[in-house]
Amino acid sequence: VTLIMITLFFISSGLVIAVLNFMQSRKNRKFKRTLEKLEIEKNKLATSPIVPELAKVEAFLNNDKLKELYDEWTKRLNQIKEVQIPKLSDLILDAEYSLSQMDYKSTMYKIAKLEMELYKVRTSSEFLFGEIKDLTSSEERSRTIITGYKARYRTLYEKFEASKNEYGIYEEKVSKQFEIIAKRF
Repeated sequence: VTLIMITLFFISSGLVIAVLNFMQSRKNRKFKRTLEKLEIEKNKLATSPIVPELAKVEAFLNNDKLKELYDEWTKRLNQIKEVQIPKLSDLILDAEYSLSQMDYKSTMYKIAKLEMELYKVRTSSEFLFGEIKDLTSSEERSRTIITGYKARYRTLYEKFEASKNEYGIYEEKVSKQFEIIAKRF
């Protein structure tokens, strides 16, 4: 009877230990997956499309106000890339260290803090991208409008050239107007 009791005690102890280990490993995997997702989000922010959009702005810097905007955007981008992204990396490392020490309370706190910081960086990054995109898309719209005006000008000029004689005394004035318009293109 005592031998059976001791055997049952060891078997039940082994089962309890196995279940606790299983629960512990599940908890570790859950935190690791969360940290991996947050790492991916951080990397997406680090490789955001802000730099190519900023390069488009750099291509048409032609006045002081635009130069001032460009400098401010560059400063904000550098703040994101050189301060905020490394801070996210440090927070990820801190959370991973807490997880390796099996300090789940601290890990949860650090993950929550990391998520908040990630949200701040994402928001500032998206806002900066939106500001830059507004300018570059308006430049593209303006280019499209100007191209349309050029095509319209060519059509009108060809009609004028084809029927110059019909304008009579106004021919010279209309011709000068076409020259003035041609200089602006």
